[in-house]
Amino acid sequence: MTIHRIKGIYFSPAGSTREVVALMAERLSERLGVPCELASYTLPHEREAWQPIAADELVVWGSPVYAGRLPNKMLDFVRSHIMGQGNMAVPVALFGGRSYDHAVSEMCQILREGGMAPVAAAAVVARHVFSPTLQQDRPNEADRAEIKAFCDRISLLPHDAPAVPGEGLQAPYYVPKKEDGTPAKFLKALPQFAADRCEGCGCCAESCPTGCITMHEGRPHAEGVCIKCQACVRRCPAQAVAFADADFLSHVRMLEQNFSAPAHNTFWE
Repeated sequence: MTIHRIKGIYFSPAGSTREVVALMAERLSERLGVPCELASYTLPHEREAWQPIAADELVVWGSPVYAGRLPNKMLDFVRSHIMGQGNMAVPVALFGGRSYDHAVSEMCQILREGGMAPVAAAAVVARHVFSPTLQQDRPNEADRAEIKAFCDRISLLPHDAPAVPGEGLQAPYYVPKKEDGTPAKFLKALPQFAADRCEGCGCCAESCPTGCITMHEGRPHAEGVCIKCQACVRRCPAQAVAFADADFLSHVRMLEQNFSAPAHNTFWE
């Protein structure tokens, strides 16, 4: 297959996945001397306007890891739209230091089911969206150098598939734990908005991947499916958004206590 363009596809509520996919797409673009473009399926309007993958595109597909796998609320879209015509592809999962668990193998399996051929894969460390201290400032310069070197090593031959452990297994999602080791149950937790600081700018609603935040009379309101992506927290210029659920906060403290050591990137090629 002749590659005429690099297509960087990503789901990136907090921004780290977009950063890494853009870096990889640009590096492969330079290496092959072809243009690259980015395509996000993060927001509802982006998913509605989705354009099919062309047969002559090399796909770099990035997603954050949620509970050790891909974000489950995006799986229907992924399985029906991340589809190719024999395209070579490079999946990359972004994780916050605990583990990427089964996310990379799940991405490889979805690519194959969607008519694409993974030729390499990566799990890259990024700052954990739940905490400002977990893997702070990742990916850093050393990470970016590793990612570029990885892109330079990728064999662009469809039969050179990476051996990613766990592909094809029906792996369970990771069960979040509280500080005492019991399950942390915060599935229904919603963001809270500080009325004394909220400026009514609507950034939280505009950045919500599931559309669970809406504006009413100039003030945000959360209802429905929240995937705890923290986009609303990260994007609020007034720092008026937070999650106050007790189990959620206990889980964050558990992560900070047990996964503060620098985590490492993993590459399959």
